[in-house]
Amino acid sequence: MKVLFLSQIVPYPSHGGVLQRGYNLLREIAQFATVHLAAFVHRDLLSTREQLDESRRELGKFCARLDYFTMWAKKSRLHRYAALMMSCGSSRPFSVIVHRSAAFQQHVSRVISSEGFDIIHVDTIGLAPFVDEFGHVPRVLTHHNIESMLMGRRAAVETRPLANWFLQRETEKLKAYERAVSGKFDANILVSDADERALRDAVPGLVTSVVPNGVDVEYFTPEVEHETPTLIYTGGLNMFANLDAVLFFLREVWPAISAAVPSVRFIVIGQDPPHELREISKRDSRIEVMGYVDDVRPYVARAAVYVVPLRVGGGTRLKVLDAMAMGKAIVSTSVGCEGIHVSRGEHLLIADDPKHFARVTVDLLGDRGRRALLGRSARRLVETHYAWPLIGGRLHDTYRAAIERRRIHG
Repeated sequence: MKVLFLSQIVPYPSHGGVLQRGYNLLREIAQFATVHLAAFVHRDLLSTREQLDESRRELGKFCARLDYFTMWAKKSRLHRYAALMMSCGSSRPFSVIVHRSAAFQQHVSRVISSEGFDIIHVDTIGLAPFVDEFGHVPRVLTHHNIESMLMGRRAAVETRPLANWFLQRETEKLKAYERAVSGKFDANILVSDADERALRDAVPGLVTSVVPNGVDVEYFTPEVEHETPTLIYTGGLNMFANLDAVLFFLREVWPAISAAVPSVRFIVIGQDPPHELREISKRDSRIEVMGYVDDVRPYVARAAVYVVPLRVGGGTRLKVLDAMAMGKAIVSTSVGCEGIHVSRGEHLLIADDPKHFARVTVDLLGDRGRRALLGRSARRLVETHYAWPLIGGRLHDTYRAAIERRRIHG
């Protein structure tokens, strides 16, 4: 099998979110197919020649060909403002506008014409326009989230009037775009059953397949002997959902926890923490904002409780699967563990009200036995349902079904 994989981002380094999923899926696809990767470079992640070369070496282990492209909207702050203005005057979503690229389109057209791919994997809806003219080749489209749903949730918690207007408008544009585009693909890949139901409700008759997020159960392993009375959250703070979660936790939940357990600490790990968050940590020595780290495992291992106070999101959270693989006790909102087949009270604890979140977290800090029990159950769940080889097998099945469907129906 020969696969053309189109990605909105070079999936390296493989730390969190779409990077982690892309990297691991490419590794799994390489077990059964030859892969050509075309991806946009995000300079905030790969800013030097050395980093780019390292990404090529690592991804070259799985990919027969790698082609990188510049994302015009990330060239400067002025370019980003231009993209926002263009979006305001366009019926197309912002995610489509920022990925416009004549070079990318020319490359896709050239390799599809010359290489004879068995299937094209479009890894986000913002890249769908690049394969419009290639309906003769089987195509699948990944929805890492239902983007319109994610945008609507952002709008629901946005208090700034202009930003709220923009987000509501993007929500409606994304709904229309999802309806218009999804049916053109031989399969739509969702990462959770909930997302699959939502997209099918929006686009009746759609062909879908659930290929959930996974976890490297050999890289993330339990180590609980040296736990301290520490809470931890990990996730890029340049992402709205993660920053909103941390600020919500600090404002609404942390005061009650820190009052009940004066020795408790809270560690936040994630790229690009804003000034506001660093200022909060300066006023409370028990809060540590670390920014990006190469390896989160030692910090997660020492924490007693992994907290997931997310209010915005979609899909499934790879950070939660990583913590489960490490056998951590987790307290999450319903949104935070959405899409993962967990049982409340068996694999983790769920609390949506700030007072309830604080209360169960305090109780868990004082109950080592309960933490251990939750951690063992969480580890068993990811071993049996979310290890990457299992996920790769589901993707392989999806490819084969899409190719066969096209062969039969034309």
